[in-house]
Amino acid sequence: MSRREGLRLLAAGVLTVWLCLFLHWENTEKSMIRALLVETKDDSWTVGLLYQFPEASADSAEAEAAIRLCVGRGPQLSAAIAAAEKALPQRADWRLCEYLFVEQDSVRRALPVCEELFLHQPCGRLASRMFGAGFSVETLEERAGASDVLPENLLQCVKNSAPSAPRLYEQGGGFVLPIVELEEEGAHCRPEALVVTPEQTTQLTEAQAEMALLLQGRSRTTAGEHRFMLGAGTLRLHRAFCGVEREGEGFLLRVNALARGELPPDAEKELKTLCEDTIRRCWTLGLDISGLGAYQALRDGDLGLTTKNVCPEIRTDVRLMQF
Repeated sequence: MSRREGLRLLAAGVLTVWLCLFLHWENTEKSMIRALLVETKDDSWTVGLLYQFPEASADSAEAEAAIRLCVGRGPQLSAAIAAAEKALPQRADWRLCEYLFVEQDSVRRALPVCEELFLHQPCGRLASRMFGAGFSVETLEERAGASDVLPENLLQCVKNSAPSAPRLYEQGGGFVLPIVELEEEGAHCRPEALVVTPEQTTQLTEAQAEMALLLQGRSRTTAGEHRFMLGAGTLRLHRAFCGVEREGEGFLLRVNALARGELPPDAEKELKTLCEDTIRRCWTLGLDISGLGAYQALRDGDLGLTTKNVCPEIRTDVRLMQF
């Protein structure tokens, strides 16, 4: 055998070994984590993993496999996740983990820990959509044991509501958090929401939560619709646009939107009042929901507005057009 033939055989052997290792590590038999549930109390952490164990198409979000739940507990978040991973049928793959549930009483303590952990360990994603959980991991575990479809319906619920949810990396200055509740064999998002800041967590009413989404350019649906229950009827808005202008020592907020169907009487007036009340309410709680401070920094080069100061004067101009 010549030297050249020997090198060819060696190269073929190396390639074969590499392909075998690749197929072993990239096979589709993995536990694909789809959502992470976190809660903490005292010195204990509890996590739940919603996962799929498909035998094919594991890299696809449409992989056909039942959604299942496994639970882990530990003195730290990392230990609880490691305990939950041990209960998986195959090694964990976090590539499809798009949702993070945090028990609503644990939000302010748990989210910074999640962000710090995900920065340094390959579990969870900083781009995960955040939801508050109006239930404990233990409750979900009990209910999932009695219903095969509950985990899948829970995941479908947050998929449908994803446009309204902030991402984990957006938590720094405070945010509006949608809350998910369990049903008999499913789940739904509450019409109310939470304002979460480093100092406090407080609930918004249904109308304030909807207005907060509009001001942030978010929506409860992929269609971008907003619904407001006004005194004279229901108002349905599409393609809402919000713009901020400096007006003397205060600000002018312009809200333009398309309204589907008949406009209830005084709709623009009611929406104007709701808009200003929501901005002041969030400002008092420590959240600059309409970006007034960012606008001033962009215009003047100096961030002189903070939520620790009195809310600046706001005048809202609402224009609704029918279609």
